[in-house]
Amino acid sequence: MYKILITGFEPFAGLETNVSEIVANSLDSKTFNINLGEIGIGIRKIRDRNPLLSVRSEILTVDRSGSNCISNVLQSDSINDIDAIIHLGLARGALIPRIETKGLNMNRFSSPDNEGRIANGEIIPGAPSEIPISVSLESLQNENLKYPFEFSEDAGGFVCNETLFNTLHALQSLDRNLPCIFVHLPSEETMCIDEQIEFVSLISGIIVQPKHIDVVAAIFEDEGNWFASRRKGPLHTDKWEFPGGKIENGETEEASLVRECKEELDWDITPEEKILVIDHKYPDFTVTIHFWRCISLSNHPPANHSHTEHRWIKTSLLGDFDWLDADIPLIEFIQSGFKI
Repeated sequence: MYKILITGFEPFAGLETNVSEIVANSLDSKTFNINLGEIGIGIRKIRDRNPLLSVRSEILTVDRSGSNCISNVLQSDSINDIDAIIHLGLARGALIPRIETKGLNMNRFSSPDNEGRIANGEIIPGAPSEIPISVSLESLQNENLKYPFEFSEDAGGFVCNETLFNTLHALQSLDRNLPCIFVHLPSEETMCIDEQIEFVSLISGIIVQPKHIDVVAAIFEDEGNWFASRRKGPLHTDKWEFPGGKIENGETEEASLVRECKEELDWDITPEEKILVIDHKYPDFTVTIHFWRCISLSNHPPANHSHTEHRWIKTSLLGDFDWLDADIPLIEFIQSGFKI
């Protein structure tokens, strides 16, 4: 079960209601599954398609105290049991929801907040000029949110932006890897409350999970020797792996193997048989690796486009190398007596 903290704001600037408060209160203390639809291989969507969510809400005041509320709670270390923070706000005049991609370290109040404050200038002196939201925009783009929305790089310069920046700065200062996002909602006259609740629920089910990728890996074996490649980087530099890569949208596993081996090794290959599928969770993403026994049709040495070196390694020596974490179960599988 994923625990979500959703915040909304009280009415401001003479308004009688604030849609963010209505949506946040509607989801408060609710526990439910959200259906994110089917997933196809090669489509970079999150893994759990029917996550169980538990929501609690907080309504913030439209003033300095409200903008600091969640950041203060984070710094006091009193909310360790949540998996994501979703700030909601009202965007007057907006026709569709806006997902803010960053908090800006700048107040530009054109009207007073609910305590009569006019603030212009840095929110936190000496802090970065901007901090990106701590969620995968790619995941939000790839998923079906059912309703049109847009990404925005300016959360408005009012208390909404101030709240987002304060929260992101607190997470950054604490080195806490917690998804945090701000969604500006249009008025209920433009988008009905039920649709807004569903939209926010879908976002909740997406951002609490790391992005997921499907990968193929080619396994070449020659008389008890296994072909391995040492990564060039920038990610997992110098780790050993079986060559391969991400499955692109619309590709079969076999087509992806042929493409990746041509790109990485300059080898023409034939995929023969899938031998193992491994799911692995890294800190920032999850991966499913489809390992295939393959045959090389090329006689020349492998190229070093993506690697610094290649080796044929005896079965008994496989454990002596520094492998990618996700490949280790296959090493253990091979050393247990697997034959191809």
